[in-house]
Amino acid sequence: MQRTFPQRWGRWAGTLLGTVLVTVLGIGTAFAALPIGEPRTGRMTWYDDAGTGACGTPIHPATEDLVAVSHLWWTSTNPNNDELCRGISVQVTYNGRTLTVPVRDKCPSCAAEHIDLSKAAFQKLADTDLGVVHGITWKFVYTNGGDGGGSDTRAPSTPTGLRSTATTSSSVSLVWAPSTDDTGVTGYDVYRGSTRVATVPGTGTTVGGLSPSTAYTFTVAARDAAGNVSAPSGAVTVTTGPGSGSSCPAAWSATTSYVPGDRVSYAGRAYASTHYSTGAVPNAPSSWAVWRDEGACG
Repeated sequence: MQRTFPQRWGRWAGTLLGTVLVTVLGIGTAFAALPIGEPRTGRMTWYDDAGTGACGTPIHPATEDLVAVSHLWWTSTNPNNDELCRGISVQVTYNGRTLTVPVRDKCPSCAAEHIDLSKAAFQKLADTDLGVVHGITWKFVYTNGGDGGGSDTRAPSTPTGLRSTATTSSSVSLVWAPSTDDTGVTGYDVYRGSTRVATVPGTGTTVGGLSPSTAYTFTVAARDAAGNVSAPSGAVTVTTGPGSGSSCPAAWSATTSYVPGDRVSYAGRAYASTHYSTGAVPNAPSSWAVWRDEGACG
């Protein structure tokens, strides 16, 4: 589904025309300098139309993490030469999750505090059915050695609190406490022994494809947008359930706050949480993006 708000004027020519209109005709006022590291409060939307971004490079918002920022932040009449195209990212936080994405495009109709995320990035923070999310916090950051800020060489803090929340005969559900980073954590690498088995944006996941009644050791490491990786977390060893049948995890509760990776039972079936939620009924049609049905249990 491709949204129509905020309205986009095409790509290269449209964004260049928008800058000329701002500069020559005085429609709005462009800012003189980027407030790197200054937290801002605003809203986010998403888009998925592919093409050429304002920085002059191909973009695929349906599958690629990126952000379009308001025309008010752009200062060059040739967007390709703008500071925003030289190693600047936006670090956005919503509902306890933080994501850092590179600036690759311009949003001509966005106010200064409004960011337009690619669909791929938006859905890591919120359900795309929301369309518009208010109350986010975000800031500009230097990433990947961008001009003016030096390269980012500091790794995120080591994840802590790794634990298992549920097991089946073939899977283990894991959760851990979030790491911190000077420019923002972008994901977590999950290891079974020395093998990386998943990279996830949040602080929980379910590792499948395991053998029944077998002990597995897991660790987690955090990574940032510059590719820096933390030291591995403390290890946790978990034994999968027996192969005969599938036992039900703890019953779902309407008052419990669930995180990605939590497992519950409801109406004789097991469900795994894929998003943060409270009160989302596992088998309700509106909860399809919150819970993954893992089948009957007993």
